[in-house]
Amino acid sequence: MNKSYCTAPFRGFQFTHRDNRLCCSAGSSSKSTASDFWNSEYIKDVRSKMSNGQEVKDCWKCHDREKQQRWSLRQTYNRFSIIPEKDLPTVMDLDFSNFCNLQCIMCGPDRSSKWAGKISAVTQAQLDDLCSISGEVRHLTLQGGEPTMMPEFEYYFDYLDKNNILQNVEVECISNMTNINNRFYDQLAKCKSVKIIASVDSFGTANDYIRHPSHFEKIEQNILALSEKKNVSVCIIMSLQALSMYNFDKFLEWIYYLKEQFQKNNKNIDCSINRVQMPQPLDIQNAPLKLKEKLITDMGKIDPARHHHQFNTEIASIKDNLMKKHKEDNSDALIKFVEDIDASRNIKVTNYIPDFYEYI
Repeated sequence: MNKSYCTAPFRGFQFTHRDNRLCCSAGSSSKSTASDFWNSEYIKDVRSKMSNGQEVKDCWKCHDREKQQRWSLRQTYNRFSIIPEKDLPTVMDLDFSNFCNLQCIMCGPDRSSKWAGKISAVTQAQLDDLCSISGEVRHLTLQGGEPTMMPEFEYYFDYLDKNNILQNVEVECISNMTNINNRFYDQLAKCKSVKIIASVDSFGTANDYIRHPSHFEKIEQNILALSEKKNVSVCIIMSLQALSMYNFDKFLEWIYYLKEQFQKNNKNIDCSINRVQMPQPLDIQNAPLKLKEKLITDMGKIDPARHHHQFNTEIASIKDNLMKKHKEDNSDALIKFVEDIDASRNIKVTNYIPDFYEYI
């Protein structure tokens, strides 16, 4: 397999309420219908270039990450090579709406109706068009917004169920885990398998601040409840940023606690990590020097044997980059960003992260 090849455009694409793309990392997008995008000359050209070993311009993010020895979405998608190619999509990434109950600090109106002040969603016509090319689908990634709360996903799963497709589908659902929608989970129970990717960025009240107005104890309760569901696996995904650095050590301890609880039900729970680079004040490269030193120390406590390869690769890359750019400090930008966010959300950072100013 050549280094430009990715299974994504051969097996599917990303369909969202905003546009269609090769995947969520792709550089350009199309406002066409799902069926038109799948049959477009653009996607045929992408497949041709990848098959011939040519780099695709819209895939620059993955190539850039791989040059930095970081895990790329291309590498993740290539695990779908076991799913056969068909005339219709077999793998799709779906984002039907910005409907969400949180105002996450690194988020914006495209991903959160709380930030936008209104809901943006696919139309019924767009949804029906997607249904018309879903007859061969075998793997779905659900995101948003908060997909577990969206009626559009319930409609789509009802269609798949009525047409005897749902039982063949593997689902990965990215959720903030602030609630358990029984109707949604009842539908997922009919799928071949389900993986819940729980977005948790810090431990305790620090996570409540980052993902306001979530409640960490409720999130933990909901995650532990999934350990009892037979066809459901769970992965915690942490978006590492400056505000996650304050109690990264406690976050690690919490992950190990969850692992112990899941093992009681003969199940495992994984953890993945992504680095937030935008907005820039939240990038860990711009964090206060004392906070960088703390994170490097905390990461030194990680036991690689308790994590999968992707997690260990990303941790190694983060530590290496921090060491190289250790002297960069942009505390003033972080303070201003946090103060502006506090004003817009009408909360105060020190009520959630008491030692916020101690590292600055």
